[in-house]
Amino acid sequence: MTKKLIFILSIALLFSLIPSFNSYADEVLAPEVLKDLGVLKGDSYGNLMLDKPLKRQDMVVLLSRLYKEENKASNYLMPPDFNDLNATNSYYHSYIKWATDKNLIIGMAGKRFGFGEDVKVQDFQVVLLRVLDYKEESGIYTSVPEIATKLGIMKGLDLDPSSELLRKDMAYMTLNALQLNKKGSPLTLAQILELDLKISSPKEELPKEEIEEETKIETSPKEDVMEIRKEIQNLTL
Repeated sequence: MTKKLIFILSIALLFSLIPSFNSYADEVLAPEVLKDLGVLKGDSYGNLMLDKPLKRQDMVVLLSRLYKEENKASNYLMPPDFNDLNATNSYYHSYIKWATDKNLIIGMAGKRFGFGEDVKVQDFQVVLLRVLDYKEESGIYTSVPEIATKLGIMKGLDLDPSSELLRKDMAYMTLNALQLNKKGSPLTLAQILELDLKISSPKEELPKEEIEEETKIETSPKEDVMEIRKEIQNLTL
């Protein structure tokens, strides 16, 4: 009985170690890419706060870094014209004015910027469409999620358009957009913004022996796997 139990547990452990073709190890680590580009910086301790919602005022700062115009945006002289901005949030005023002048931000109902509010997935889709110069398309608000998906902005993501946007998902959406051609241009957004995308996955950084070992496991003959499963099914505890 004990030997059979040990055998079953050993087989279960073996299956748990077999990597999936869609495993996290095969994914590009978008937050790290944006961090290397200087777009995503995090707090004073270097914490990227990936599981926290993206705030609207932080979004405009990230956009200025994406355009490599943070210094220009931080020193914009004209104040933005939104009713919910005041002396307590003056640090962000120049960034917001910079973003409105670039037609990346229009504002919300009641002439509000939405300071302190979470960015919705659909709202960021709108912004990325504007960045990619799909300005007319970005104005068809109800169709924005479908348009963003068809263009490839949502590649690898399954997000509710009305949900709050986490910072990690913002990173993936942004990286997707950077690899797309700007409307009417043969160049990608990254090329136009002169950003050097160095995209790699953790698997590429593994030592050669580990990659070869992983490949051996993935390419095990199907007959061996089926035989093991039959043996497990025939066991009785």
